[in-house]
Amino acid sequence: MRTQAQYIRNAILLVAVVVMANLVGQRFKFRLDLTADRRYSLSEATLKLLRDLPEAVTVTAWFTEEMPPDLAVARQDMKDLLVEYAARSNGNVVFEFIDPGSADSLEARAREEGLQQLLATTREKDKAENLRIYMGATVRMGDRKTVIPVIQQGSALEWTVSSAIKEVSIVEKPVVGLLQGHGEAPPEALGQLMQNLNVMYSAQAMAVYDTLPVHDRFAALLIVDPQDSIPPAQLARINDFMDKGRGVVLLYSPVQSDLGGSPVLDLRRTGVDSWLERHGIRVEPRIVTDARCNQVQVMQQLGNFQMPVPVAFPYFPVISSFAEHPVAAGLDVVTYQFCSPLSPTPDSSAHFRPLLFTSEKSNVLQAPQFIDLARQWSDADFPLGPQVVGAEVEAGRGPQRGRLIVFTNGGFATTGMGQMPQQLPQGNIDLVVNAVDHATGMNDLLGLRGKAVEYRPLDTISDARRASLKWMNLLLPIAGAVAYGLLRRAWRQRQRRQRTAPGHVR
Repeated sequence: MRTQAQYIRNAILLVAVVVMANLVGQRFKFRLDLTADRRYSLSEATLKLLRDLPEAVTVTAWFTEEMPPDLAVARQDMKDLLVEYAARSNGNVVFEFIDPGSADSLEARAREEGLQQLLATTREKDKAENLRIYMGATVRMGDRKTVIPVIQQGSALEWTVSSAIKEVSIVEKPVVGLLQGHGEAPPEALGQLMQNLNVMYSAQAMAVYDTLPVHDRFAALLIVDPQDSIPPAQLARINDFMDKGRGVVLLYSPVQSDLGGSPVLDLRRTGVDSWLERHGIRVEPRIVTDARCNQVQVMQQLGNFQMPVPVAFPYFPVISSFAEHPVAAGLDVVTYQFCSPLSPTPDSSAHFRPLLFTSEKSNVLQAPQFIDLARQWSDADFPLGPQVVGAEVEAGRGPQRGRLIVFTNGGFATTGMGQMPQQLPQGNIDLVVNAVDHATGMNDLLGLRGKAVEYRPLDTISDARRASLKWMNLLLPIAGAVAYGLLRRAWRQRQRRQRTAPGHVR
């Protein structure tokens, strides 16, 4: 038996181990992040940003204290993240939390700062109540300030905070030229994209002239969905621009479509295709279809009513396969609308780098193509493997070659104009901004925009494998029960034989 002295000694040893573990934990911090998007670990891009801060940054988080539990999670996530920023910045990040609901003066100050008031509904004792809440932040460095009007739960929070810190730390933003004059999408039709670009850049509409070089103040050119041909003289000026080591991002629609007026898809004939071939990128004269695709609403007669019914539309591929490349860093899904495959130009010395791929069940169709919304698609309609729908080459003849990044859909970043702009998936916007970052060489925060993984599609399996898995799920439990019964029966028989054997002691 243990003596009282042994119990006391063991208790003292246990207390000593706990104290030592706490001391070691305070001195050497260790944490294991098992989340898919590494949301509780600061990325190397953020750590580099914190190391290079020219002066201290003050983050003021405006969160209402009394809010529904599902929204209070965002406040706790923000607090945990800012604690990590402060600890890893050597004191260069200082933060405070303010409750605007605690005083009328604080609420007025929050509105003056540019915070957005939200309306949340809470339910207590079977009674619904509307609450006015704030979930935002302001970031200051010296006399420069930026506002995060709303912090959404589940968003890429590290990107939100790091980009705000980066924005106030930049004295002069690089200028990105948005090419106009050939039917390209105007800035007004790119609201969501422009909002994200203007965090790190000054995006300005511009024109390329036949005889004048592109101004050196532009760090990169962004060309979104040109509808008309670009004159050869202007393409030559763009070549000169890339000879200086500058980058060009091109969102190009080789497939011409007008679903409102005609159900026929055809290829657009411009000088862009031949210009791309000279740089090592060939746009295949085909139309891509993909089994992993978006849906469109089709009006169908149901009794006496016409109702919109969603149907799969393989001409709108959903891209979830990306190359290991900075442009695709952090992305989970991008949606396209009508596109063509890309391939390297034969006998070209340019280094062709694929960026985006369709799924393993894809196909390419000849143009023109008639769209039949009533068509029933099957696996046999997608006999080809992944198709490249985004690529990069190094272009230019100078010592510092520029980057030419091409996507074969011009409208995937266009929100449209009017009172009701289209809300695009964030992955579409992140892809274009990542491409601009890579074209300008500003790779500091690449990969943070899409850090919150939201798209987790199930793997596509064949009918035969699906049937085998179904029968396996049905039969394996039965087989396990039978095997257990047989083993238990054999064990009981062995016990019975041992008990009846001569010399067995009961």
